Amino acid sequence: MRTKICVFLALLSLPTFAADYDVTFPSLLRDMTDPAAHTRWEKPSYRCSQSSSYSRESVTPATAAEDGKFRPESGRDWGKGWFENHDFSNFVRTEEVDGQTEYVMHYQEGPGCLVRMWTAVGGPSDEIGGLIKIYLDGSETPVIAMDSKRLLGSNGLVGYPFAFYAPAKSDNDTWRGNNLFLPIPYNSGCKVSYRPYMVDGRATAEFFYYQINYRSYEAGTRVESYNGETLKKYAKELYACSTMLTGAQDVQKDEQAKARPGTLRPGKAKSFRVKGEKCITSLNVQIKAEDTSKALMGTMLRVKFDGEQTVDCPVGMFYGIGPFQLPNHTFYVQTWPDGMMTTYWVMPFEKETTVTLVNESDEDVDVECLQATVRESDWDDDKSMHFYASWCSSKGIDSNTKFDYNYVSIKGKGRYVADGLSVYNYSPAERGDTWWGEGDEKIFVDGESFPSHFGTGTEDYYSYAYCRPQPFSHPFISQPIGDGNKTPGQSMDNRYRLLDDIPFEKSFDFYMEIWHAYYDPMDYAPVTFWYAFPGCKWSHTNP
Repeated sequence: MRTKICVFLALLSLPTFAADYDVTFPSLLRDMTDPAAHTRWEKPSYRCSQSSSYSRESVTPATAAEDGKFRPESGRDWGKGWFENHDFSNFVRTEEVDGQTEYVMHYQEGPGCLVRMWTAVGGPSDEIGGLIKIYLDGSETPVIAMDSKRLLGSNGLVGYPFAFYAPAKSDNDTWRGNNLFLPIPYNSGCKVSYRPYMVDGRATAEFFYYQINYRSYEAGTRVESYNGETLKKYAKELYACSTMLTGAQDVQKDEQAKARPGTLRPGKAKSFRVKGEKCITSLNVQIKAEDTSKALMGTMLRVKFDGEQTVDCPVGMFYGIGPFQLPNHTFYVQTWPDGMMTTYWVMPFEKETTVTLVNESDEDVDVECLQATVRESDWDDDKSMHFYASWCSSKGIDSNTKFDYNYVSIKGKGRYVADGLSVYNYSPAERGDTWWGEGDEKIFVDGESFPSHFGTGTEDYYSYAYCRPQPFSHPFISQPIGDGNKTPGQSMDNRYRLLDDIPFEKSFDFYMEIWHAYYDPMDYAPVTFWYAFPGCKWSHTNP
């Protein structure tokens, strides 16, 4: 613990800004490891958007109702219009560079930062891959030019946790999600291109899927651009950040507030209250019951901040494990075999908070721990935001017609920071490949007519690929269970947005396409997390 505290203090002592910059590589690393960074509306302000290989046939949601009814007369269903599914090898444009074709994946003018890159490939060769090149600030020379398998997912440019294969272990080494979470800031623009490897005139990667999440800072923001010396110059900061991301957070010195342990009868509640200008820094829940699954989904966590209820969801969903007591080790959530569940979301309030567990199941639940760590806070009406968590659930969804499932719609001002998805797949085992998650995420910010985030598949959104069923945990992403990805059973996926959080000024609408390979029914339950100024409203519009 002493080493952990020393590393934390070392990171906090790093200069957040160089003299001539508003955004630097160290300031981004510091934000990445500060659980309180999302709780305040601060400058320099930015938007978060996504470039991806989504199907360019998907043009407008106005055609969704009719497009969802499309079924091919024979062969594979590739969808139509708003639900068209050729979401690979689509690029911004092509360019000729040194006599070779490069495919531009992302192009942006102005100050910004790449905060997440994900790719997956498929093709005829075992040596699948290509060259990814990143150009900054109008330069014709790439600041990074690396094989996609080294740049994203292994120890080529940078190691774990900034680069990660998802899942970490797989029966097929190629069909995994390649992830890079290393921030790459730039002052006046960025271009990312892809050059496939060629064998006998044929690209080794016939199917190239990609997602690039990036920040666009407001005009005039001074950004220290990434360069060839950045990783060496800031090696100490990078190590400190890595240590913080992969170790337990230190909240030992904070004061404690807790409810008395005991049995919760059906319909009963147990709670504690904290008064003052403070914030929760961790929240521990440990429950036991004869039917663990029923208890995890039937015990509701409800939290009020300053008289407003902002958290309302089952404890199993809040801690990213759904109906099963499973390991889930991320930056914001830690769960253990003995049933202890801990979250490190920072939750500020001005006057008081009430934390409650309510047993909505039909069996007794033993509450062995309901405890928070709390510290003094500095509430600012112009900057401070409350923490929100909500969920919705649909049983036996009919996937014969494709449609966009509404994760959440929010009215207000805040930051979207995380979500999870629990799915039960009913498809018969004898069918073989019964993937339920071809659907793409579609995120509309502040009333956009076309989503600024349009994905390539549900598993891609959660940073793995090809519906791999193996469990994995990482500071930013996790799949505690994937039994339902290829066969009948349960799956649970989570994504925590440390730098790819999405600010919104007026509204936020998140949809995920419902798409099952065999049109079979499924149970579907997303949980969403965000920060917002008091008084925000939210809803879920689903069957």
